[in-house]
Amino acid sequence: MMIEIHRNETSQALVYENVINCYTKGPMYCVLIEKEGERVTHKFPLVSLFRVIETYEAEKREYS
Repeated sequence: MMIEIHRNETSQALVYENVINCYTKGPMYCVLIEKEGERVTHKFPLVSLFRVIETYEAEKREYS
């Protein structure tokens, strides 16, 4: 999965590739990634986000 995070304060998106999971926890948007063999969570305040784009792999989008 790929995530693009557009923040209110920046003009360019933050792009995360090979995301394991993304979710909200309270007032935070959390992105779980694997970095240098360890799982790391990056957290962003929801009020600072303008837009989040989540792109999923084709086989995970198939509907039965």
